[in-house]
Amino acid sequence: MKTKQGKILSIVLLLVILYSSLYNSNNSINFLNNSYKNTLNSNIKSAYVEDLDRVIILLTNLNYHIPPFVLDMNDDGVLETIIIGDIPGEEGKKVFFLNKDRLASGWPLTLLWDMQDVEILGRMDLNKSDPSFITKYTKTENDKQITSFFAVNRRAEINTTFGFDISGEFIQGTIMHDLNQDGEKEFVLIQKKSSTIFYIDHQGQNFTNWPIQINDTVSFIPPIAEDITGDGEPEIIVTTDNGFVFAWHLNGTIVNGYPLRFPIKIIHPDEELREMPLIGDFNNNGEKELFIASTFSILHGISLNPANNKTWSTEIPLPVYITTQGTVFDIDMDGELEILQLLNDGLAVYGVQGEEVVNEFYYLAGSGYVGTPAIADLDRDNMPEIVLISYFNAIILEHNGILKESIPRTLSISDKISPLIYDIDNDQELEIVIVSARGYVIIKETNDFGVAPWISDLGSPTHTQNYDSDNDGLFDHEEEIIGTDIYNNDSDGDTVIDGLEVNQYVLNPLASDIDSDTDGDTILNIDEVDIYNTNPLNPDTDFDGLTDGEEIFIYFTNPFSSDSDEDGIPDDYEIEHDNILDPNNPYDAYEDPDEDGLLNVHESSYGTDPEIADTDFDGLLDGEEVYRYYTNPLLPDADADIDGDGLTNVQEVDIYGTDPSLPDTDDDGYTDGEEVAAKSDPLDKNSFPGDKNYTWAYSFLALIPIGAITTVIVRKRIIRRKLL
Repeated sequence: MKTKQGKILSIVLLLVILYSSLYNSNNSINFLNNSYKNTLNSNIKSAYVEDLDRVIILLTNLNYHIPPFVLDMNDDGVLETIIIGDIPGEEGKKVFFLNKDRLASGWPLTLLWDMQDVEILGRMDLNKSDPSFITKYTKTENDKQITSFFAVNRRAEINTTFGFDISGEFIQGTIMHDLNQDGEKEFVLIQKKSSTIFYIDHQGQNFTNWPIQINDTVSFIPPIAEDITGDGEPEIIVTTDNGFVFAWHLNGTIVNGYPLRFPIKIIHPDEELREMPLIGDFNNNGEKELFIASTFSILHGISLNPANNKTWSTEIPLPVYITTQGTVFDIDMDGELEILQLLNDGLAVYGVQGEEVVNEFYYLAGSGYVGTPAIADLDRDNMPEIVLISYFNAIILEHNGILKESIPRTLSISDKISPLIYDIDNDQELEIVIVSARGYVIIKETNDFGVAPWISDLGSPTHTQNYDSDNDGLFDHEEEIIGTDIYNNDSDGDTVIDGLEVNQYVLNPLASDIDSDTDGDTILNIDEVDIYNTNPLNPDTDFDGLTDGEEIFIYFTNPFSSDSDEDGIPDDYEIEHDNILDPNNPYDAYEDPDEDGLLNVHESSYGTDPEIADTDFDGLLDGEEVYRYYTNPLLPDADADIDGDGLTNVQEVDIYGTDPSLPDTDDDGYTDGEEVAAKSDPLDKNSFPGDKNYTWAYSFLALIPIGAITTVIVRKRIIRRKLL
């Protein structure tokens, strides 16, 4: 016969079971909805992957000192990277071909040849069907120097339809370009010892009146091809060590008024020139000037119009040799070109104002700078940044010379390799790419959009400034890669100029797509950039599980912060529990609407439900599980024994007063469970199992019916459940 107490207990247990069953049924529906939402959010996030700075490791037993080359081998709009390493102790090289920042299948190509002064020149479409990249190197045959040209296709095969030799050793910086616009590429190169200038066709044959030998020395300065006469055809320009400037038409006749001469050696008899000169209209007078720094810390300039006969000279902080190279760019975007001269200890930037060379700014910090400055907008502020490389740091400067970021480097860089900036992984975002002397390709993400603003350490293929013929924001070499018209700033006629489509809105400059929503977040690309400043490639700019469109148009939350009200609770969690939480109200984080002892901000941290006092339905309040019993509020573990002493956590806390996280609370060598079973005191270090002095303290427990103890425990849990 059941007692009245037993009947009450049975009824309570039945109600608990029914309630749990009903709630779990509803909770299953909620779980399915949440599961679907989590899957959706996962898909949203997977639509855009935030690339991290990373390193590609090539073979580390080679030496890498040859500047890498960037090109599109098959006109698919994806840039490939060619890197060459020296095999130590041997004359050969290994050639690496990276496609989407991965080594292409079949590479590297091993060339066990005598190869000195190796130089990658660019792409040539041999037989109109087999694109290859052309490489020049010097070898020794019968004690004579021979310069050889060969071609390699993307399958790592030597293309036997191309190749020729020229006697002699030539200066690094060969031009390979279609200068005469006959549909084939030509070569311009300078023989070292004889200072002879060669202009040859794609088969290695000299053009009429070429080669031309000059009566001066050219030891390091590469040639330039630039239209300085205004006849629509480039002239070949050569600057000598001693400051003479020669210019020839492609037919081999010298330009009237040439050679010109810089006023060097007047103050310093040993003064010479070592770097490639810079050409541009620096003072906006409609004529071109040539500037070059010397080995005696002087920046020289000369008008390329012989009738002008104007020269400039100004002192600079350090001498310039072959390890540092200047470049040309309108760095402050005021319509006037600046000279960015790299020095061993930093950067000096100059402008030309009429008769004067004016210093714009210096960044002189550290030492060991090498190569050429690289320039690109790296942070979507529509102003360019400058990247410098030293043996110790990678430096990113604002356009005005203010330090933006200094990245310490533990990997030494080779003596002349410059940073390049281009989309190496075809994600429509730019990366800074640096090759170390030991085969580490360091990739730093910029999160700015674009294709290839700085893919050559010597500027354009003709060694002049990076031209933008139609002033659309894309360099001519970028337009050749993309396929847009270098003389039409809106190739698709959709009223958005090509440069904005590529560098700002991530649109296709060859198709009218101004209404595109690339990332599918319900916001047009143009609006994402111009109005909201969100990422048009990422549907969830702040990675909080809510699309940018949802945040802006539905929830009115901040698309740049996963916690719009900064209360410690993520937006998606607050929206999931919008009955009690508001992603724009910071005060609801410190409320406890389910009265379980956990504030909302802590429920978010533990993953519990802020609307249910007992998330796991094990009879224990979430707050007590966290703060009192050390159980998991997400698992039904009311009977858990986390310290393995034979007593449940609830028993230890509510009955015996022992520590549920310590198997031997009084540290007497016996577990709490052993002491309780033996009727010794688990809280007294001097009480041991078998000690008769303490047995009386527990003997009375045997007189209490088990049902009564059970009733007490269950009633405690039922009382807590009433708080639900």
